[in-house]
Amino acid sequence: MAHTRPLHAHMIHSWDGTAWEVFVAEPDEARWAHIPFPVGDGVPTVSARTAALRALGYAPLSADTAWEWMETFFEGDPEGTVSLIASVKVAPVTAT
Repeated sequence: MAHTRPLHAHMIHSWDGTAWEVFVAEPDEARWAHIPFPVGDGVPTVSARTAALRALGYAPLSADTAWEWMETFFEGDPEGTVSLIASVKVAPVTAT
């Protein structure tokens, strides 16, 4: 059955904090493929994130769509490290 809700791509820090990871939250999948970017290279640009999404077989719904940023507490600890998360709605890339 095809999913009718939009898919979301996310960019988060890896569990060990050494990389940003771009992935698409795919329904019914336990593990999601991801593209890593070393933290030392800074925050990946929108162009770099878009290229990562294409490598994963997805694209933002619109070329001019900005990624939304939010923060959450890492591991649910309000006194601990804050985790930054970026997200954007995506669709599968169709072969031409």
